[in-house]
Amino acid sequence: MRTKKSFIALSLFAALSVNAFGQRNVYPQATDDQLVIQGDKCGWDAGTVHTFSVVEANKDGYKYWGYYGLDHYENDVHLRKAGLVRSNNLLDWVKYEGNPIIASNCRWPTVVMSNGKFYMFYAEYKGPNKDSRIMMAESDNGIDFDNKRVVVPYADGQQNQNPFIYFNKNDGFFYLFYYNGTEQAKSNQYWSVLVKKSKNVADLPNQKPYTVVSSDKTLAAPSVAYYDGTYYLLVEEFSDDTHTKWVTNAFSSKEVDRGYKRVSNNPVLYKNDACAFQYVLDNHLYVTYSHCIDLSKGQWVLRMMKAK
Repeated sequence: MRTKKSFIALSLFAALSVNAFGQRNVYPQATDDQLVIQGDKCGWDAGTVHTFSVVEANKDGYKYWGYYGLDHYENDVHLRKAGLVRSNNLLDWVKYEGNPIIASNCRWPTVVMSNGKFYMFYAEYKGPNKDSRIMMAESDNGIDFDNKRVVVPYADGQQNQNPFIYFNKNDGFFYLFYYNGTEQAKSNQYWSVLVKKSKNVADLPNQKPYTVVSSDKTLAAPSVAYYDGTYYLLVEEFSDDTHTKWVTNAFSSKEVDRGYKRVSNNPVLYKNDACAFQYVLDNHLYVTYSHCIDLSKGQWVLRMMKAK
């Protein structure tokens, strides 16, 4: 009888986890979670490592190349730099000896490869905690980036930041997701996830954006992955209206750029965890994210979660 009841319970859970359109409304469960990168004491990245983008580059003796940025949200934009790390197992990462590879005003670097070339997207700011725009730079070797272009321009009183570049194997398009909002406004605040799409990644600056999701409360740092027949959108939000604790929440959809609904097992990450990037590597879903050690001092480390 106990076996029969357990089977019924599991069957009911499975049925509730998939909606009428076949999309899953639960985010995959984590099976492993570990520290992967922290800043070097007294180094350029001390205590502030904040975002982590992974590329399967298979270059110079390393399978995976990772690009990380710093926090410094309230500080001089010239402190916001980007570094390179490399690995063959996603566990042990070796910092590039020539770091930082981007020396100034570079936040949330996210990288993709196309036809052997590296494309980096990142946010630039007019000043500490000021209006922001999204830039694109190119590199043949994954280290020296140039040919800088504006992808999303400045707009008075608006933030255009948190870029995440995603290549969708299902339709062959590149999607640039990013946060657009008016978080510094005294009234009529809004937070939106926008997206641009193009068959050619280098043509993204010429494409028009459109809205994916919106909110009247803090909602930013989007990333997207396709896993087990479902698209998942991760965003950072505050746990409540005190604005003292970050959480990472998920949405799911059957389409990459629309139809997202909140999953039933939010929050996905809840211990002051933010700025999550998702990747499917070797048929496993990985989430890199920033874990806060001390929010008042802006102290962060980078962790990686592997989903079941």
